[in-house]
Amino acid sequence: MPSSRIRLLLIGLLVIGAGIGLTIALGGFGGGGNVPVPPKIEDEPGSAASTGPIWMKDVTPETGIAFTYRNGEEANHFAIIESLGGGIGLIDYDRDGLLDIFVPAGGYYEGKNVLGHPSKLYRNLGGFKFQDVSTAVGLDAVKWQYSHGAACFDYDNDGHTDILVTGYNRLILLHNEADGAGGRKFVDATPKSGLNEQLWSTSAAWGDLDGDGFADLYVAHYGNWGFGGTGPDGKPYRHPEDCTYDGKTRDVCQPKRFEALPHSVYKNNGNGTFTDMSKQFIAKNGGKGIGVVIADLNADGKPDVYVVNDTDDNYLWFNKRTKVGEWAFEEVALLANCARDDRGTPNGSMGIDISDYDRTGRGSIIVSNYEQELPALYNNRATAERMSFNYATVVSGIGKIGGIYVNWGIGFLDADRDGWDDLAIFNGHAIRYPAAKFGRQQAALLLRNQKGKFSQTVGQGGAYFDAKHNARGAALGDLDNDGKVDAVVSHLNEPLAVLKNVSADENHWIGLELAPKGNRSFVGAKVIVESANGTNTRYQKGGASYGSTADPRHVVGLGAAKTATVKVVWPDGTTEEWKDLEADNYWRLSEGMPGKAEKAK
Repeated sequence: MPSSRIRLLLIGLLVIGAGIGLTIALGGFGGGGNVPVPPKIEDEPGSAASTGPIWMKDVTPETGIAFTYRNGEEANHFAIIESLGGGIGLIDYDRDGLLDIFVPAGGYYEGKNVLGHPSKLYRNLGGFKFQDVSTAVGLDAVKWQYSHGAACFDYDNDGHTDILVTGYNRLILLHNEADGAGGRKFVDATPKSGLNEQLWSTSAAWGDLDGDGFADLYVAHYGNWGFGGTGPDGKPYRHPEDCTYDGKTRDVCQPKRFEALPHSVYKNNGNGTFTDMSKQFIAKNGGKGIGVVIADLNADGKPDVYVVNDTDDNYLWFNKRTKVGEWAFEEVALLANCARDDRGTPNGSMGIDISDYDRTGRGSIIVSNYEQELPALYNNRATAERMSFNYATVVSGIGKIGGIYVNWGIGFLDADRDGWDDLAIFNGHAIRYPAAKFGRQQAALLLRNQKGKFSQTVGQGGAYFDAKHNARGAALGDLDNDGKVDAVVSHLNEPLAVLKNVSADENHWIGLELAPKGNRSFVGAKVIVESANGTNTRYQKGGASYGSTADPRHVVGLGAAKTATVKVVWPDGTTEEWKDLEADNYWRLSEGMPGKAEKAK
């Protein structure tokens, strides 16, 4: 071979080697090292003409909420716990028909003791005004851990929503009860509940997994991080201090430096206590879990569990019980093609949601992922007998956002009520000193759904989406009951944001609140809305986003349609129907009373 050709070959090999080295250096924290084509300049927020009128307005200053999640990074421990941040819990704790806002507050250190800031509750006064009622409802009396997630559900079927708070080496179960003066208060029921684990928990999801009417729990755990000693799993804690991404600057360590903790599953005994079913349920040691959701993914009436893990395979627990009280689950994510991405690589996964985005009648899964990866859209092809998904990120148009984001909170919402679920993704980097092209603070994304195909909006998200934030958990819900889904977003060391949906009133909608018999758990129910605008299917979920609880009601866009017929398939398989419901109202649908809907508050 001529010497000139040899020199060219050597130069080519050096260039390829440098590219591989750059990929390894940048793919450090959560990613599998995939490098999708970055977005074109015109795809980035604010760099092109607006694609339409504004949908969301940041109204935080006028709400009266002044809250910031603190992660304790000022101590300069560079601990991985500081990367996860917190979620948001939307909860109508006083049953006045308005969603209140519960926020886990994070934590700090005294030396190497890991401590928690007090969580807060903001009561919705209407008109996007909120009041801090944390002291009034007893939250000041709680001994808080370093907290992450808020799971809001009624665990004792008394009709009042309770709160489970996840965090470092402890769960906190807050029971919603009367305060004796006409109001409500939260009492720490953890000691008597049996939820006395000492593992590092991130997100939790709830649903009646065994069919007895009470909401069981799946708790996702992360890794064996700690400053020293041995963890409750019998293995040494790890706190490496030699992690860098540029070869010289200390930073938070990569997830792969930590051993994954096993997850936990708890059976609700129906008497205020839980029994640990983890050994019967989970056949694996666990992945570094961050997000979890429970819903019926194959329309067999039994809620399944989908879990997203950081750099480990995601899990899909297929519920195969044949009778009430039975615990029979099979982990099938790899076989069902929803454990990894389209290249066969586990992703750095954080958040999750479920939607019939293409209106096929099946609930597909969206997963938020790390930089140099893409959000994973798993299009549902399941049957009652077999779980099956297609990786649809690219064909759906979501892939066009490129790999420059670290996704966290994520959720589907029909922002303009045209009958097609749009997608919101909230972003922020997990490490302190990322490469310049990624940045620690990142713009949120709002993608419009046009008949199953997504395109990134420009300018329509308003000032919040045009700016950059270090976002974590996000919860979607209608805060003022106007049929427009709003958003509440938690950030790292930056004030919480409340985003009001201000989209035009050109389309109709219908709001649906399910009321099961005896306040029993109804996660796994399916709602089918038929109108002149076509058919929409919604799923009653427990969990989703990251560490957050969304509005349990369903807001369905109807386009130009002014009435709708609604069918509810309850978890026991019973189907009930309500015909010709008037649009632009919330309706309460009570189990056992088909055809007798009542207008809700």
